[in-house]
Amino acid sequence: MSYLNRWGLLDKVLASTPSHTVVNLVNEGIPLSGEVPMDLLRLHFKEMHQDDSGVVQRYASVRRQVLDQILIEAAAEAGAEVRQGFTVEDLLYDGEQVVGVRGRTRDGGRVEERARVVVGADGRNSLVARALKLPKLDQRPKCTFAYWSYFSGFDPTTAHLHRRGRMGMAVVPTNFGQNMTLVWGPSEWSREFRSDIDGNFHKALDFVSPEIGELVRTSGSREERFYGTLDQAAFLRPLSGPGWVLVGDAECFKDQCTATGMTYAFRDAELASSALHSWLAGEQPMDQALNHYRSRRRSQAAAAYYDYTCTLAEMQTLRHDELQLFVALQSNQDETNRLIATHADIAPVSEFFQASNLFLLDDAAKQHSDAFPIFENFENASKSYRQNLFA
Repeated sequence: MSYLNRWGLLDKVLASTPSHTVVNLVNEGIPLSGEVPMDLLRLHFKEMHQDDSGVVQRYASVRRQVLDQILIEAAAEAGAEVRQGFTVEDLLYDGEQVVGVRGRTRDGGRVEERARVVVGADGRNSLVARALKLPKLDQRPKCTFAYWSYFSGFDPTTAHLHRRGRMGMAVVPTNFGQNMTLVWGPSEWSREFRSDIDGNFHKALDFVSPEIGELVRTSGSREERFYGTLDQAAFLRPLSGPGWVLVGDAECFKDQCTATGMTYAFRDAELASSALHSWLAGEQPMDQALNHYRSRRRSQAAAAYYDYTCTLAEMQTLRHDELQLFVALQSNQDETNRLIATHADIAPVSEFFQASNLFLLDDAAKQHSDAFPIFENFENASKSYRQNLFA
């Protein structure tokens, strides 16, 4: 939401989209609730963009048909020539320099367009990247599968994210009086899940959160078909080269389990456009202008978060010490908020998971963990969680 606010579009989005500031997390029945602190948000934007103007503590799950139309209209109003229904089929070259695109219009007409730079903002299966034969780097094959749909009939008021065993679920209010309702688990379970998508979707909800499963089943009405994604293996690609630059999922794709994809697309758009403006305005050469973009996107902090997300995406059962950490956080709101900020890639992973912090939290957890059933028979529960829920 901060990027939309910085671009003057937040009010248009919020006119039809519910939003929230608080996130509710439940891990193995251990509840936490918090928000990303404003001071961490401001620090993040200052470090990323050297500017924290327009930063807001507000979050939303916006449907793409709503968001895309707002973005298209804003681009046109800013002077961009918008062509909908245009399919890019190849790149144009002058030697090794990319100098434009070749494609076809909605009515089938063939078109070539010349450009000083081509921006590949075309997702994980980027045509720009494939045309350039760019390698995938640091690939992580272990990932989640995910299925979701949109339900009306109940009001969760804010975002809810739950985990139990090797499964997760989320319910978040979205447009049209509906709630995005999502389940995910380890990709090696996807074949069995797909044998009965409707039945297994509700089975997963009931397993992870019986209360939300009951709410969706008794009060919810599914408004659309189920959507799914099976292969979310993470990878990096080269960021830029002669006449081209990649942004968003085209340059770095990660699992959906941290729900940061759209924010990353906006972040990269702002970083890349700032760099390209500096070049086009004649302030510095293109490669030099893109150095800041590269330094932000391939920083030590970015690498640590990539590892963090890829580890989460394996959906291993939570360890005893990890659960004790969640118990300790119940009496430490500041560190709960920092955990949420870390999960959202606002605070550095290294700062939350530093040893001194974890020792402090672990000492506090040992006093309270007996209150949660998961600790009563932890070893047997963990062993049962390894079995495919849908087999």
